[in-house]
Amino acid sequence: MYRVYLFVIGLCVCCPLLRATDLLSLSVDPTPAVTLDMRNVPLQDILLEIEKQTGIFFSYESSMLKDYQKVSLTVREESLSYCLKRLFDPLPLVYRVTGQYVILKQKPRLYTISGFIRDSASYESLISATVIERVSGKGSVSNNYGFYSITLPPGKVELSSSYVGYERYTVTFELTKDTLVDLPLKSAGALGEVVVQGILPRSDVLNSRVGVVDIPVSRVKSLPALLGETDVVKTLQRLPGTTVGTEGMSGLFVRGGDGDDNLYLLDGNPIYHTNHVLGFFSAFNPDAVKNTTFYKGSFPAEYGGRLSSVIDVRTNEGNRKEYHGNISIGLLAARANLEGPIIKDRSSFNVSVRRTWMELITWPLMKAVAHSSDTDVKGGYHFYDMNAKVDYSFSDKSRAYLSFYMGSDSYRDGEDSKDTHGEDRDFRWRWGNLIGSAGWNYVINKKLFATFTGGYTRYRSHIIQKQNTFMAFHDRGDQVYFQEGHYRSAMEDVSLRASFDYRPNADHRIRMGGDYLFHIFRPEQSNMSSWYKDSVVTQKSNTVFSNSRIHGHEVSAYAEDEMTLTDRLRVNAGLRFTLFHVQGETYQSLQPRFSARYLLGRRVSVKASYTKMNQYIHLLSNSYISQPTDIWVPVTGEIRPMNAHQVTGGFFWHYKGFDFSAEGYYKRMNNLVEYKDNSLAMPTFSGWEDRVGVGRGRSYGLELMAQKKTGRFNGWIGYTLSWSDRWFPDGSVNKGVRFPSKYDNRHKIDIVASYKLSRKVELTAAWMYKSGNHVTIQDMYYRSSPDYTENGYRQEFWWYGGTGEGASASSRNNYQLSPYHRLDLGANFYRYKKNGRMGIWNLSLCNAYFKPNPFSVRPRFYTTENGREAVLEQTLLFLFVPSLSYTYKF
Repeated sequence: MYRVYLFVIGLCVCCPLLRATDLLSLSVDPTPAVTLDMRNVPLQDILLEIEKQTGIFFSYESSMLKDYQKVSLTVREESLSYCLKRLFDPLPLVYRVTGQYVILKQKPRLYTISGFIRDSASYESLISATVIERVSGKGSVSNNYGFYSITLPPGKVELSSSYVGYERYTVTFELTKDTLVDLPLKSAGALGEVVVQGILPRSDVLNSRVGVVDIPVSRVKSLPALLGETDVVKTLQRLPGTTVGTEGMSGLFVRGGDGDDNLYLLDGNPIYHTNHVLGFFSAFNPDAVKNTTFYKGSFPAEYGGRLSSVIDVRTNEGNRKEYHGNISIGLLAARANLEGPIIKDRSSFNVSVRRTWMELITWPLMKAVAHSSDTDVKGGYHFYDMNAKVDYSFSDKSRAYLSFYMGSDSYRDGEDSKDTHGEDRDFRWRWGNLIGSAGWNYVINKKLFATFTGGYTRYRSHIIQKQNTFMAFHDRGDQVYFQEGHYRSAMEDVSLRASFDYRPNADHRIRMGGDYLFHIFRPEQSNMSSWYKDSVVTQKSNTVFSNSRIHGHEVSAYAEDEMTLTDRLRVNAGLRFTLFHVQGETYQSLQPRFSARYLLGRRVSVKASYTKMNQYIHLLSNSYISQPTDIWVPVTGEIRPMNAHQVTGGFFWHYKGFDFSAEGYYKRMNNLVEYKDNSLAMPTFSGWEDRVGVGRGRSYGLELMAQKKTGRFNGWIGYTLSWSDRWFPDGSVNKGVRFPSKYDNRHKIDIVASYKLSRKVELTAAWMYKSGNHVTIQDMYYRSSPDYTENGYRQEFWWYGGTGEGASASSRNNYQLSPYHRLDLGANFYRYKKNGRMGIWNLSLCNAYFKPNPFSVRPRFYTTENGREAVLEQTLLFLFVPSLSYTYKF
């Protein structure tokens, strides 16, 4: 089947080239061939010789050629059109062929218009906003900091800028010199109109990339909220080409990849653990997020380090004009946001905080479960996170910012004995991220934009377990035994980056740069201390079981060139070089990136791309749920870097406010890691290389999407048809037989809709259907000796009462869960108040028709008259979850 996709993708690439060949064949030069070998002579002499050989005549003002006294042209049996191009392209002259005459004119001087596209009310920059000059049809797109640059000939200029959720802004003026123009866009919401809530920019037909989605925060906040919280990652789950793990989780799996194949960036810094409450919420507070760009196909050369996707999240800089804020209260959490100017029109800040009060629920539940009057239960769960950003402009060309994020989850389960001779225990588990970055943007000149950043990222998990035992003896008196254990794992990065964005003209854009990451892996640090005391002696001990630390160095450099070759053809070619050094091993890789777009019409295009991605770190996990005990480990001498080659082709059509797209892809992955057959899937660092096998994977599929981005009713419908499997030729996994990956979901349908009933009421709905995930279950029951081996592997059994009975899985991912589908409904009620204040009530219903989607499944073996029989038991997380939240904006 994948050969069919390769054929379709090949057509997408070849058709534009064949079309271009046809056009060239229709414009064969009828003039005689030209042969010249003239070096460092006046241009007029070359023109006279061409006239002699071809019979054509050049028309020009004689004074125009006086500055061109040393010109060279060497050709042999070439056409006139080729000679003219070779001769005049390096010179500031333009020509036009009219019959037997070639008319020469001085090339008009070009001027550059550059500046920033901003929100007119807050002065915040807008990412990926579109600028079109209507007279010439030339265009540009703002970068991650809102900067744009476009080069045009002098004369009347009509610049038009647009962005999702904003009113189009147009400015007209006479261009006579290089000009700095900032483009202020007014929010459509501020006009009392329907907010445009698309997730693809209007230029999607025109740009050269395929498999890229821009998601403004307005779209995220318009979806139904789970437990009162909207979420960026859950929005991504509803796009074609992505799938979800289990019910309610915020895990993301893209085009057949695993969870650790995604690169999450927060203001340019990697974030390694993106979940709260084991995946119910992501670490991205919607109040702090400004824009999210999701790459799943043609990756820019500036990104690397993961196989499947890049999720680039940019946070709000703050309002430079006025102070604004909001407070939100939901069933399980509360949020607050405050932004405003530090120095009006020059500096701003934005602070967002979020915290649950789940301990108010979990602590009484834990106490009720204990139902003991002899102990005092202490425990509960909560999480919090905080985002802060400060932005300062030194001038129109120079800007700096500081960005900070801190998030933490905390769980405690303990009991204090009320008896003086009893047992106290305390279990504490804390994990979270700390991220800080500083950046400086500088407009070097009207065409060159530079960014320099430095950052620090840390993820840490810490478990503390304590136990006190008090005993009384008549003959020996009181005795006390104390034991305390610590388990830590951590991942730290220190990074430096430099990037340059050069736009020589409207049809050409060059990006280049480099980065350095210093990785500090602390996969496992554990120790146990204890002491014993009675009336006679005191004994102490401290045992360190492991204290591992690994340093890694990652250096990368990249360059990419995006250019318009013809009115229809635009290409992007890039190359990324990476060097990774760890524990005496050094790996180098060249990762080419290429994409092309060919316009079939004004609103229709086809695209194709090829990318290679390398990954140098792995996530060790023993569960399909992202857990804080999962640990990151680097490649080694035995475990080589993973890499993926992906080919993508697409068709895009914009028609009367609707966007239609069809994308086909084929991806091959190498050096994938899976736990071997009969090995214990434990996220422990010690000996992990011996417990995993190295193999290959592939995925391919078709993604269809139709989207409406404007009007009262908007949303999208998406469909994905995909295949994904794994193969370990050495036999270490599934005995060398190819098997489906966990997330080999054949079909997936997403329907998302939003309807603005009135200025005060908005209705939302989201429905998802997908084929079930694949899991491995023990489906064989038999008797065996504990020393029995098969194919050189010792069998690991679940022993029942020591009778020698065992259960085992016949193959990897041998059971497919039932299809998953769920309908979520939501409603937003807006209450407008004086002075721009607003109250918003949100009512959401999750799983509105009570579909029992399994959270997990496991076999239970029972003894019957016919012997042992297995029954699969499914665990449900929830059936129906209503939620209510209130937001007050001021």
